[in-house]
Amino acid sequence: MTALDIGLVPALYASFDDGTLRLHYQPDVDLRSGSVPGMRAYPRWAHPELGLLGPADFMPVAAAAGLVGQVHQWVLRMAVTEARTWHRMAAGTGVRPPRLWVRVDSAQLGRPDFFDEIERLVLGRSLPPGAIGLQFTENTLAFAPPGLPHLLGRLRALGVAVGVDSFGTWSASVATLDKLPLDLVRIDGRFLRATIRDLEGQAVFASMLQIAHRRRMVVVAEDVDTAALAAAVGRTECDRVCGPLFCPPVPVEDARMIALGRGRPDRWYKPWTDSWEGVGTRRPTGEPSNPSSSASSADSAGFGSSAYSASSASSGNAANRAGPGSGHAGAAGRAGRRTPAGPPPAAPPRDPARACQDSQNGRPGSSGRGDRSRAATAG
Repeated sequence: MTALDIGLVPALYASFDDGTLRLHYQPDVDLRSGSVPGMRAYPRWAHPELGLLGPADFMPVAAAAGLVGQVHQWVLRMAVTEARTWHRMAAGTGVRPPRLWVRVDSAQLGRPDFFDEIERLVLGRSLPPGAIGLQFTENTLAFAPPGLPHLLGRLRALGVAVGVDSFGTWSASVATLDKLPLDLVRIDGRFLRATIRDLEGQAVFASMLQIAHRRRMVVVAEDVDTAALAAAVGRTECDRVCGPLFCPPVPVEDARMIALGRGRPDRWYKPWTDSWEGVGTRRPTGEPSNPSSSASSADSAGFGSSAYSASSASSGNAANRAGPGSGHAGAAGRAGRRTPAGPPPAAPPRDPARACQDSQNGRPGSSGRGDRSRAATAG
């Protein structure tokens, strides 16, 4: 470590107690309904002099100081606590908060007491089934220990969803998706950008989607940062997207606004213009021309026809790439999908104020998702 890094160690030790270590949250947006059925947690360190640091900035310091395990445990505990807060605040409102996804590394999965720790957290905070999900990297999937399928099955029986993060980096083959009991797979953003416009790459992506949907997994396109990429993904069978085009990781106060359907942090978004045309073909007849911002028993408040400002999100996106959804695609949710011969006309922008009002009034939406098991409860 450099002298500067060594100087950060005492402050990092103190961050567990002084409130400077915190979580930010990024929504997953459903491509069919515009709802937010999932959010994911990212650690951030608000250093008093260096500003907001992502994991790439402070985890090397944590590694040198022997604090990596402590950071991971802190993230897990705080995420479970926040998920419980969402459900407590939503009680009696008719809103089901999104499932909160937390990254777990291979060292955590390999610990003999890992399941016991998760069980204590879930039962100790009286979390409802499906409230949280654990996701691990493709590397972990590629070099999974023999007992991993059994462990994942136990987690799902406990009501905890499981998923794989950043899939498509080729550490694991597509066929590997067929071997593990997963609820969600996130497709790596770099893989998407490299392949979605190429015929051979599109065939590989389509194969991923086919295998995942056959196993009733939800597929999320990660790090979608341009309208063109969003439109290209929207013309596939992908279920959800996340990325700075929609919303960067946001602080807890803003995340609660999104999770509870009480409006949205206006400073983060700008109205759609022609950015949604490819996605618009996925909506069933009778729904608004832009994605609904409805809140229903299966989906939390959506983003309506608004995209989050890419300019406001640039710093959050950089931290997101440096650092560490739920529901399941059933036949009913995909029955009406088809690939159009060409991009349809652009949908007109929708008034964000109206979208927020729809969300607050609990306007019904259509998620097209079916429950599969206790761990697969939409949320």
